[in-house]
Amino acid sequence: LKLFIEGGIRSVSRCSCCRRAGGMHGTPVEVRKGPKSTTWYNACVLDVRGDAILVGFEDDVWPKREVPAYSVRRCPLDGCCAATDDDSFDPQVDEVVEVLLQSSETNPSGWFLGRVKTIRNSFYFISFVGSTKGSQQQQDVIVERSALRPCSPELPLEPACLTRRRVVVEEDLHAWVRSQDSLGCFSHVQRCAGLLVASCTSAASETAEPPDVLLVGEAHAVDLGEKILTQIHFKHQVDMQRFHDLREGLVERLAEMREYHSTLHKEVFTVEQHLVGKIIGKKGENINQVRERHEVDIQVLDDTSDPKGHGTLTTITVTGDSADSVRRAREELEFVTERMDLQPEQVGWILGKGYQNISDIARKTELSYARFDDKAGCLELCGLKHQVENARMLIEAHTEYLSVYKTMDEEQCAIQQGFEQLEATLGGASTVPSRWSNGAVAGPVASRRGRDVATTMPGVGPGAGKAAAVASRAASAAVGDAGVAGRGSGQRRSAKGGRKGGGK
Repeated sequence: LKLFIEGGIRSVSRCSCCRRAGGMHGTPVEVRKGPKSTTWYNACVLDVRGDAILVGFEDDVWPKREVPAYSVRRCPLDGCCAATDDDSFDPQVDEVVEVLLQSSETNPSGWFLGRVKTIRNSFYFISFVGSTKGSQQQQDVIVERSALRPCSPELPLEPACLTRRRVVVEEDLHAWVRSQDSLGCFSHVQRCAGLLVASCTSAASETAEPPDVLLVGEAHAVDLGEKILTQIHFKHQVDMQRFHDLREGLVERLAEMREYHSTLHKEVFTVEQHLVGKIIGKKGENINQVRERHEVDIQVLDDTSDPKGHGTLTTITVTGDSADSVRRAREELEFVTERMDLQPEQVGWILGKGYQNISDIARKTELSYARFDDKAGCLELCGLKHQVENARMLIEAHTEYLSVYKTMDEEQCAIQQGFEQLEATLGGASTVPSRWSNGAVAGPVASRRGRDVATTMPGVGPGAGKAAAVASRAASAAVGDAGVAGRGSGQRRSAKGGRKGGGK
């Protein structure tokens, strides 16, 4: 397909005389100057006119001329412009061979008949055979084997065996047959069918006469050439011409679209696959609203693997006329999931009793959800990017106060110990101020807070409750111990009062 698009089938076997014969096109042949000449020059057939054959020469070193058919022969099958590559060709002394004649400013390349006189170190000393002209040709020449070939078995052409036929070209292909693109196809027909000529007549575009294709060769070769030309090349060239017309329109449209898109603003980001449903919404409601509200185009592309190992990622592309509208649309679509690792002593503090703390943070920042993974010991936040960032800042700020409350508990514990020591010195009389007596419930309440967090949060195992309880007890251990001591004194006093009441 690429070869056809770039201009048709290209011929790679044409000899140099055919490629450079003034832009002419024809079958490569070899031509001699007279019936007794043993030197054959490379040429190409341009036309056959009765018993005369019109030939052209490479680089127009000689002008086009008509020569008798008996002075024209086909090139050997192994090539007309180079010696054979057959390793079996091994010329011996006294063997008659053909020797390559290099082209010059006064004559084209060709082959002359010679005899091997002697061989020395892969060099062949050749003497001329037959009728030659010029003193230079009478001298022996020294060449390598690459400049030799066996004598050509081809016979001169027989005009009586040749057929001449013109093939009509439909109007859609007139421009093509007159162009250089058609030469490759003509060469293919000529080579496959064994024709002498396959070329366009009236090739000049200024000519009013419609062009046709001239086929010259033996009758069976002309029949085969016409079939190849009309049923293969013409048929496909018509389709190709239509494709070229369509392609021109598509290329023009593509250029316009590229110019338009080059002025657009675009942002590309990725989201985890399980969040795509939130972006699209029910029946596409969310993504369509974003498109209409910000007048942007949104493309959801194929999934790719997440290099961080968090599953599969989906690429979202937002394109619009203004950078501001694209940015705002992205902010409404970029759902992210962030995982925060928590220390065991932080769990109860951050989650709160019955998840009150984390629920308040999730509600205030409008998160999609906030989950605690008991096994991994991490908190998972999901929402739009700015929502997750806000929630993370609130959690970090809340966590900063954990150490403050620990310090307060430690100070309270130290004071409580001082009162206990004083009580022991006074012989058991309570010295704890009444406003601190409620500290007796601090330890049990804090312990329950950790258990409540675990039992009220969906999908979290009992391990989280243990972690929360540990954190709570660590924060209020001293207060709880003081409460136990205070409760013991109170019970003693209540018990005494009870006996008095019973006596009454």
